[in-house]
Amino acid sequence: MVAAGGSGGNKKLAEALTTSASQVESLTPQLINAGRIRMTYPDSKAADEHFENLRQQYADTMQRVRALCDEATDSGDFIRTSEEQMQKHSFLCEEAIAKSHPQKMVDNTAAIARLANRVILVAKQESDNSEDTAFIQRVNQATDILQNSVAPMVQDAKLVAININDNNAVSHWRESNRTLLSNVGQVRKAIVLQPDVISPPEVSQLHLNDEVVPPRPPLPGGDIPPPRPPPPETDDEDEMFMHAPQPNQPIMMAAHGLHQEVRQWSSKDNEIIAAAKKMAILMGRLSGLVRGEGGNKRDLIACAKAIAEASQEVTRLAKELARECTDKRIRTNLLQVCERIPTIGTQLKILSTVKATMLGAQEMLPTWEELMLYGKNINKLLDVFAIFFSVSFIYL
Repeated sequence: MVAAGGSGGNKKLAEALTTSASQVESLTPQLINAGRIRMTYPDSKAADEHFENLRQQYADTMQRVRALCDEATDSGDFIRTSEEQMQKHSFLCEEAIAKSHPQKMVDNTAAIARLANRVILVAKQESDNSEDTAFIQRVNQATDILQNSVAPMVQDAKLVAININDNNAVSHWRESNRTLLSNVGQVRKAIVLQPDVISPPEVSQLHLNDEVVPPRPPLPGGDIPPPRPPPPETDDEDEMFMHAPQPNQPIMMAAHGLHQEVRQWSSKDNEIIAAAKKMAILMGRLSGLVRGEGGNKRDLIACAKAIAEASQEVTRLAKELARECTDKRIRTNLLQVCERIPTIGTQLKILSTVKATMLGAQEMLPTWEELMLYGKNINKLLDVFAIFFSVSFIYL
């Protein structure tokens, strides 16, 4: 489920999650069977070693799955959900006290402690992943306070479970549990920075401007009507994306998808969006040139060269962003993008040069296999760009 919907479009992470989950699914029956053999032959050294090896493999794989899930899940959302679950278990503890069920009290208290320890683990991972000194100090301080409040809550819960009718013990547990929940909230606030909310001014401070309104400008004289205002400026390149591409246009489909994604952002003073729009337009042109819709082989080579140059620009932006990034995980993703973009851009340039040579020898539309080969390389390039742009927006 996390690989399908929570990987944020990171295919490499989704594949790693799927692979690790399959390994857990495969190891589970093997570990159960090895445990049964060990119980049947308790004096067998081979059975004991086989069980220990499988148990260690299972533990390592589960730890890897947990780390991948933590990487794919937003830390703030995870802590918020854990906090809600801890409040739910606290309510069940109150219900256990009211109905005098010590075992139910123990089970729900253990669940609260486990969730608190998971919050501590996730918070420490966020601290280790960052190079922002202020962020690290803030998260570590909140995490230490939370860690110191887990044991008192568990100890108070044990006293309640021993004598569930002891009102004094119940009161102490409620206080320590309330402190624990409050500390979880403080960890969440330390990790998720809230934007500063500007309070509206007081009504008593509002006043109308007493300046005199300037007079209305005179009407145009004469019988000649004023000239019609010029039509709004439109981007001619956007016209190619006005209609949805056909299934037999894989390159245009990829370019159209990228254009639809970035058109909601302004490219003014934003090099990342400007690079994305330029790439979408170039790929749209390449689609028409490959299909023989105007242009010649010189235009095709020039367009492929422009795409390769645009890829280098995106690589430059990724490296600049990586140098400024204080998040180690995001910086690693950006540097991986820097390694992949030039290679795919060069492959696309070579393909276009070969196709341009073919166009000089024969005037015919490309085959479906050729279009799919182009589309595959275009989609590989756009997949890399998608990671870059999503990571960039997360950081910025």
